[in-house]
Amino acid sequence: MPRQDLLPPRRTRYTTSRYVMIENLRKYPGVILAALVTVFFGFLFMDTQSFFRKSSGSNVISVDGISYGSHEYDKLGPSSRGLASQLTSYQSMTMYEFSMAMINPKAQSREAAEKSFFINRMILQKAGREFGIVPGEDEIQKFIRERSVFTDTDPTDPGKKTFNKENYDSFVMKQLGKNGQSEADLFNLVKDVLIYEKLSTILGGSLQTNLDSVKQRYQVNTQKVTASYVTLNLADFASKQNPSEEDVKKFWEERKDSYKTETRRKFSYVIGTPTYEPGQEKAPEPPKAAKVGDPVPPPSEADKAITEGRRKAELKVAAVMDDLLFDIEESKGSDFEKKAAEFKWTVRTTDLFTSTTIPTELLTLTPRKTDKTMQQLLFDMKVTADPISKFTSSFPVGEADWMIARLDGEEESRVKTYDEAKEEAKKQLIDEKAKEAMKLAAEDTRKKLQELVKAGKSFADAAKETVLTIASIGPIGAQETPAGAPNAATIFAAAKLVTPGELTENTIIDGATLIIHVDKRELTKDANLDSILEGGVEQEKRSLRYQAFQAWIAERNSLTKVSP
Repeated sequence: MPRQDLLPPRRTRYTTSRYVMIENLRKYPGVILAALVTVFFGFLFMDTQSFFRKSSGSNVISVDGISYGSHEYDKLGPSSRGLASQLTSYQSMTMYEFSMAMINPKAQSREAAEKSFFINRMILQKAGREFGIVPGEDEIQKFIRERSVFTDTDPTDPGKKTFNKENYDSFVMKQLGKNGQSEADLFNLVKDVLIYEKLSTILGGSLQTNLDSVKQRYQVNTQKVTASYVTLNLADFASKQNPSEEDVKKFWEERKDSYKTETRRKFSYVIGTPTYEPGQEKAPEPPKAAKVGDPVPPPSEADKAITEGRRKAELKVAAVMDDLLFDIEESKGSDFEKKAAEFKWTVRTTDLFTSTTIPTELLTLTPRKTDKTMQQLLFDMKVTADPISKFTSSFPVGEADWMIARLDGEEESRVKTYDEAKEEAKKQLIDEKAKEAMKLAAEDTRKKLQELVKAGKSFADAAKETVLTIASIGPIGAQETPAGAPNAATIFAAAKLVTPGELTENTIIDGATLIIHVDKRELTKDANLDSILEGGVEQEKRSLRYQAFQAWIAERNSLTKVSP
């Protein structure tokens, strides 16, 4: 079978039978009950420990020689990461730090993040044993009871919070249960969070925090800056560039391997669309409360019937597409059109296209149940000698449709000829020459302005002498972007440490260079400065502990043997 790297897993021909079986099972509840009773008594007399050990799923990962099955990996990895993220939303800073610290910052996909979360959690648990950090049940309970989602605040005393057992029990039953987790999973997660907190404190214990530096940073980031500036636009320098044919060709020769055509592919594909019964073509609108605060009424029996009918039609089309895929695989793809016709599906064919020129009719078929785009699904296909490798799996698109595509032809990427790359190369050459000219002009202009300002002229008068238009901004803060001033944050960042009356270093933005004069810097006053600084010191301590932990776990991770 071919690799289908980024596509949903293939299903088997038995989907149709499964659909029929589900409908038949509903007709024989007595038979089902008898079968369940038989299974129950079978459990009483069997080696259940052996059974569950064998049924936990094949090993999917090994960390330092210890293998973990798919069930355990999911419990301690993806599911726990999801739970940690959920608890983070309840204003748990420690949980947020833990969630971030357990993930490799270089992870580029959800799967990579989940894998690193699991591996780092195993490393953390081992370190807890090595350092003798074993949080007890009382500590775990205390952490849970202090989360905002499980507490009630006294309206007369905001600092007084009371544990709400009803909220907690509801969370355990509804949220954890819905995600296939238990209270024990929550306790184990919190236990690791507490290990992280204590271990990061140990690792960062020798790192010092300076109150004066915290105060300086606070004042810098809360100050208000007023500035004047002139702008040199890249477009003005680009319009003066006129490279010769010889210059363009030489530029292309030096980097011609970087000018390549896009891979082009053409496909045949079939779309499976549910056939709804008359009256079921449109999903019913969900019921709404009569007024705000009223309970939402249940759907009517008629709406329930429509929804159920639509569900059956959608299950059926998924099953039929699976059967079509099975037949394609059996025939090694030779009867694609014939088999599609037998199922009464139309095979459509495209012309050659690139990932950036994908036909609209394909682009509008948004894939479901995956974070991949249609372009990625079609252009990430790995073709081998097996003819089936030219087919995708049956995957869901749109609201309820399914799709199978076959790669019919391909023009691989190649280096462009000079004639093909000429305009692109010329544009890049002009851009490079314009940037260099702008840089030199900006340096020269800044030097002239600086000399005029030092000689006693105002920045406005100095700008007039250099025939440049001046603009002003401010007073602005670090997070302020006044209307019509998209570069406010850039100007503030450049000016925040510069003495008023002086020029900043030349600041390059997209398509221009700014030469900025700092007119005024004003420190803001806050009656709560002392408490703010205390919070800033504590935040910096946390940051240092976090950084120390990150460095430590990165080193441990590099020494850990993981497979696959």
